[in-house]
Amino acid sequence: MTSFDIPEALVRAEIDEAALRENAAVLAERLAPAHLKCVVKANAYGHGVDLVAPVLFAAGWREFCVATIPEALHLRSLLGPDAEILAWLYGPTTDLDEAVRAGIHLGVSTVEALDRLADAAQRIGATARAHLKIDTGLGRNGLSPEGLVRALDWLRRHDEDHLAIDDPGRTDDHRADVRIVGIMSHFAVADEPERPETAAQSAVFSSAHGQLRAVLDAADGRLGESAELDVHIANSPGALTLGPCPGTSARVGLALYGLSPLEDGDPAVLGLRPALRLVSSVINLKDIPAGHGASYGLTFTAATDTRFALVAGGYGDGLPRAASNRAEVAIRGRRCPVVGRIAMDQMIIDVGADNDEVAIGDEVIIFGPGGPSAAEWGSWADTINYEIVTQLSARVERRLTTGGRQ
Repeated sequence: MTSFDIPEALVRAEIDEAALRENAAVLAERLAPAHLKCVVKANAYGHGVDLVAPVLFAAGWREFCVATIPEALHLRSLLGPDAEILAWLYGPTTDLDEAVRAGIHLGVSTVEALDRLADAAQRIGATARAHLKIDTGLGRNGLSPEGLVRALDWLRRHDEDHLAIDDPGRTDDHRADVRIVGIMSHFAVADEPERPETAAQSAVFSSAHGQLRAVLDAADGRLGESAELDVHIANSPGALTLGPCPGTSARVGLALYGLSPLEDGDPAVLGLRPALRLVSSVINLKDIPAGHGASYGLTFTAATDTRFALVAGGYGDGLPRAASNRAEVAIRGRRCPVVGRIAMDQMIIDVGADNDEVAIGDEVIIFGPGGPSAAEWGSWADTINYEIVTQLSARVERRLTTGGRQ
């Protein structure tokens, strides 16, 4: 076979590893005495889990969260056995055996999931570690009040069954079983600190925690140590707006990457630095007469003579088409508007007739330090910064940088 050198991608995401480390340290200090769980789901919020997770692990962080079991198993292969990995999103037919075998902690939202975890533990002869997930008001996954009652009854029966057949020669470390190691939930409006629902969710969560603790205490360590239970409900908004942080840990995603989950929030005010810089380049440049259109549908027509720069990057790379005729990029330190519809692979930038400095090959900052923010792109596309970064496609090359290049 003939091998070829792969040329540099036209659109690149530069990931500042120093910013990642600094953000994690800032957040950990803010959360203390609660501890930081690094959320690296959705390809580390678009930043590239293969780059991000090893950087955080090398910096000393050991607790990681993802959504799905395939994400968790990939993360295990990246980080090895010393990382504690939690996943919580799986369906009624998802194979749980490999997750249990790999020591993945699993969120449990139904009694049926407890049955399936116990079956998986028995099949492979390993301990399944579970975090009961409580629906405290968000309305997504998690045990309802009635579901929590059923789950606690399941735990009591499970303990009684083990007492009836217990072998004194076996220790808990060798029992193929389900152990409850955590309780979790998720805030709905912690990014709006004035709203009362957060306190209401906290109260529901505290009650559920108390009920679980009573069951674990009665089991005398056979189902899990209540004193060591990992208690977590705070997300990035909760970690930034609530003090002290509720529980023993917080699952922090967006803020870890230096982006604010708060409306009109400035990352710098929060002590955070955006870790991702999305860059492209000018690949063509032409003078355009007044009356000339731009891109599909000709939704933009030049009012005066001007100059168009063609820039690689479009919705095939994850840039939102909804930001057409609204977004801006930065070229040579100057903001320039995107004109016409953003296409699959490219977009047109109006650099102005009087701008004779822009040249083919110039770097273009689509968003990130030195250019517009991901939050601005979110506003231009009528969405949020979360979506802007997580929808970056596989065609975008991710690479680590050092030194906080701006």
